[in-house]
Amino acid sequence: MADAAAHTLLARLQALRAAPEPLAALLADLRGIEHGGDPRFAMTLDHYLESWLGSQPREVFRLAGPRLLILAPAEAAPLLDAGARALAHTLLSHGFGTLHTVRYDMATEGERLFTDLFPNDATAALREAAEHAPTAALAHLLEVERVLHGADIDSIVREQPVWSFAEARAAVVTTELAISLEELESRLSLSLRRDSWLRHEVAVRLDRGLLRHIARDRSRDPRPFAIDLHTATVLDDSFDELARAIPTEIRARITAELPCWELSLAPARVVAAAGRLADAGFAVALDHVPMAALAGLELGGLEPAFVKTQWIRGATGAADLLTAAVERFGAGRLVLWRCDEPAALETGHAAGVALFQGRAADAASVAPWHPSESVPRPAAEEPEEPAPALAETAAPVPPPPSGLLDRLFGRG
Repeated sequence: MADAAAHTLLARLQALRAAPEPLAALLADLRGIEHGGDPRFAMTLDHYLESWLGSQPREVFRLAGPRLLILAPAEAAPLLDAGARALAHTLLSHGFGTLHTVRYDMATEGERLFTDLFPNDATAALREAAEHAPTAALAHLLEVERVLHGADIDSIVREQPVWSFAEARAAVVTTELAISLEELESRLSLSLRRDSWLRHEVAVRLDRGLLRHIARDRSRDPRPFAIDLHTATVLDDSFDELARAIPTEIRARITAELPCWELSLAPARVVAAAGRLADAGFAVALDHVPMAALAGLELGGLEPAFVKTQWIRGATGAADLLTAAVERFGAGRLVLWRCDEPAALETGHAAGVALFQGRAADAASVAPWHPSESVPRPAAEEPEEPAPALAETAAPVPPPPSGLLDRLFGRG
């Protein structure tokens, strides 16, 4: 559908060539931004830039690359400039990369914009692609809609528990539900991630499909659940109807996980979404918080049930960052996520973390362990013991105390 967007923009720019208008244009290039290709993330950035315009009219074109073009009245040019600077600073300071933007005065620079967007003036190719792409993408989307509205999508819903190791035996505090995009693609025999418009539309439908699944298929399941939701889904007019379809007692056991980058970029929208979720009876969590951003995370008045941060192998200062986060949020609210290796459990537990999610946590849950016991430092940091004197070797040397992972996996 990116080709269709380009086709629509092409027609608009050609109209401006024939009859110039007093407009300002901002072209934002997301190719240097981590997650810039994720349509949900890109949509958040789009909304943030648009929010600077207030009530000013605007035209928004989402293009391949991914790139974004906003057309607004000429007097709104300072607002576009300020929004671009603020967004670039926020992304860079949170480690998401460098945002490149260019602004144009359409009264005098329309031709330059046209050349920047279409350097080869490939209008014929764009038109030809646009004639076919929308129909194909729409057909795929209708297939997705059909599957997600089907009688049973349980086979493509995946579960992953969040484990608490605060007591002698591991316990599940909540179970995250997610629709497997890979399984959905396999069922439909098509790729949903090649087309940016299709990816975005599918993401919206996954949110809604999961809410419908809970209402229809989880009414007898007494467990607490967590689900990913996006601010746009919660603020959409259809959300109230989707929420009401879930019985009140089930909603009270659901935690909606909102992505943290939306809180950094559009706090008012996230606060509004959190309020709407709370009114509907859902708890709210913050997801995808970079470990380095835990200390400076501005909650904007939110009191999340969980704050989820991702384990990254070899992250500098992970133990100190996690220790400070436990002190700030409490061991009962900080979740160390994507714990797919034992080192995540070792480092997290040493820092005071009690809640873990990932394959290593799943494996460790099968054996009881004792959190009151001290955790040895990693072997690489322990000073070497001097070799015992010959006379001291007559008596058998007791084995060293078992480490955390030995206890977790039942070897201690």
